[in-house]
Amino acid sequence: MLARRHPLTRIKTATILLIVIAGIVTVTLASHVSAHEGRAVGDYNLVVGLLREPAYEGQLNAVSLVITRATHTEEMDADASADDHDHDHADSHDHSHNHGDADTESGATTVTDEEGILTHGAVFISHGIGRGASYELKITEELGGIGIPYHVHPGDHQGVIIVSEEASDQNVDKSVTITNDGLEPRRINVNVGDTVAWENRELQNTVVMSGPLSSMTPEIKRSIEAGFMSGTSQGEAAANRVTGISETLKVELTHISTSSTREMSLTELADDPGHYVAEFVPTAPGDYRMRFFGSIEGNAIDETFDSGPDTFDTVIPSDAIQFPVVLESNREIQNATRGALDAVQGLESDLETTSSNASIGMIVGIIGIVFGAIATGISVFAITIARRRN
Repeated sequence: MLARRHPLTRIKTATILLIVIAGIVTVTLASHVSAHEGRAVGDYNLVVGLLREPAYEGQLNAVSLVITRATHTEEMDADASADDHDHDHADSHDHSHNHGDADTESGATTVTDEEGILTHGAVFISHGIGRGASYELKITEELGGIGIPYHVHPGDHQGVIIVSEEASDQNVDKSVTITNDGLEPRRINVNVGDTVAWENRELQNTVVMSGPLSSMTPEIKRSIEAGFMSGTSQGEAAANRVTGISETLKVELTHISTSSTREMSLTELADDPGHYVAEFVPTAPGDYRMRFFGSIEGNAIDETFDSGPDTFDTVIPSDAIQFPVVLESNREIQNATRGALDAVQGLESDLETTSSNASIGMIVGIIGIVFGAIATGISVFAITIARRRN
């Protein structure tokens, strides 16, 4: 009996090893937040995305939500930009802008003294620049004759803009490319009237800001990683985080192409108040939808965010990062494992049936042998009696 079960045991062991290998394949990548979608909802700003981007199929990830209160400064920015156009540039505000917009022609403030230039974000700070997007800075007269150090985050690349006191004859556009390896070029010479454009070719959102990297505080760094690139100062944004709403707000996660949906609770990160996550493992590539519903500080909310090129990352098939051998995806491994388990169960059932049939046959055979022996004994006894009588 043991000899018959030995092959079955080996099959089960192989199946378990297959499952273990599938688990090893799903080791989590240590990447951080990148592409996110920001949206104003009532009195709040919501920044939504996946916690780890790029996001790969089969890798541990999480829904990421950061909530801040809208501030008075943000509400006044639109009015301030109009006033700044008519006042001395020394009283201007820092704004993200599009080249050619009359009301936001320059993203720079008038802080031109040495201390101001070396202060984080004192001259300019961009919005979050998505992959393939760009940010432009118009070089105005008050920036003439100075050198402006700047840096890019994440990646912590550093560069410098050398501004001539001379005006540009042709209003030239000067380009800087942001890559995973750094800035191309790191040093750029411009004239007053030129426009500097940073193009992002990294896989994640980036932010360009004046000042050397050493001027960035940990609080500013965390705030930037959360995606707060509005006119509000970074410190103010961090101070306005909305905390303690894990019990009143939930997320419904949907894999769009299959319409598979799951409702999950949100957990606030202890080391990053106001940042809420819901962990999951995306087991299929493609776009996902996040619907946040419930209430924030007593205010009802029901907002839906879809992944895409202009929002947060689409989940990428795991074979995109496999080298040199491309392994089967988790779902294919699970299907194969399920098929193997079904085959094992069928084999075990067949063995049990065969074993049962063999046992019955053996019992019948033994009974036949016993009856045969009895019949033989009776025959011998009868022959002996008959001989004695003769």
